[in-house]
Amino acid sequence: MKVLKSLNLKIFVVWIIFPIMLYVSSMVIPKGLNSNVRQGVADLVVFLAAYLLNKYWLHQQINWISSSQPMQQIMTALPTIIFVGYSSIAMFYVGDMSFKVEIVLMTILVGLAEEFCFRGLMIPLFLRRFHGNAYKAVIGSSILFGLMHLINLKSISFGYVSIQVIFAIAFGLLLGAIYIKTNNLALVVVLHMLKDVFPLLSPSTLREASKMQFSTASLIACLFLLGITIIIARYQVKGLTIEQSVMKHD
Repeated sequence: MKVLKSLNLKIFVVWIIFPIMLYVSSMVIPKGLNSNVRQGVADLVVFLAAYLLNKYWLHQQINWISSSQPMQQIMTALPTIIFVGYSSIAMFYVGDMSFKVEIVLMTILVGLAEEFCFRGLMIPLFLRRFHGNAYKAVIGSSILFGLMHLINLKSISFGYVSIQVIFAIAFGLLLGAIYIKTNNLALVVVLHMLKDVFPLLSPSTLREASKMQFSTASLIACLFLLGITIIIARYQVKGLTIEQSVMKHD
C-alpha cells in the first residue's frame, strides 16, 4: 500500500509508539514491582516494539557502534561530555548518593529506547524527508524528542513540562549531531544514560526535584541553553549532506 511508504506516516508512528507503549506497559506490568524496575521494563518494551517495527516495516539502517576515527568522535562529543559533566558534578558532593544496580540498568534502558527511536530511526527518516540535509534532520528529530515529554502533563504542571520540552530539544540537538557525525548509536546511548543516572542515585535530590515548580528564571536558562545547542549543532553538521545512495530505502 502506497500510504504505508509515506515518510510522514513513518515519522509519526515512531513518535507515537513511545507514549502508546509506555501506556500499555503501565497497564500490564505488575504494580508491586519497584518503580525503577517498572520504568526499565517499560522502556525495554518500547525498544522491542520499535525494533520489530523497524525490522518488519521501516527498514532503517541502525549504526550501532563505530570504531572509526575515535579522536574525532570524542571531539564531536566533547560539548555534550562537558555539559553532562557540568550538570552531574555536584552529585558527587551529595551525602546520600549511593550506587544502585536497578537505577543504572533502568537509565541504560531509557537511553537505549529513546536513542533508538529518536536518533537511530528518526534521523535517517528525516534525512530522506529533507533530501539528505543533516541539520534539518537533527532539528526535526530533536523537536519531536522534546514534544514526546508532553506525556508528563499527566503528573506535572504545564509550566514545568514546557521547560522539560525545551531542555529535551536542546539535549536532542547535541545527541543528534553526534550520531549523524559519528554513526555511533552506542555513544549517544551512553551519554544519555550518564545525563540521567546521577540525580537518580540520590534520594534527597529526587525529593527536591519532585517539588520543583515553573519559574521564569528556569525558562530563560533553558532558552539560553537551547540557543547555545542550536549553534553547536549547526556548527557540527554545517554543510553536511548525506548522499541518497547511503540512505536505507524500503
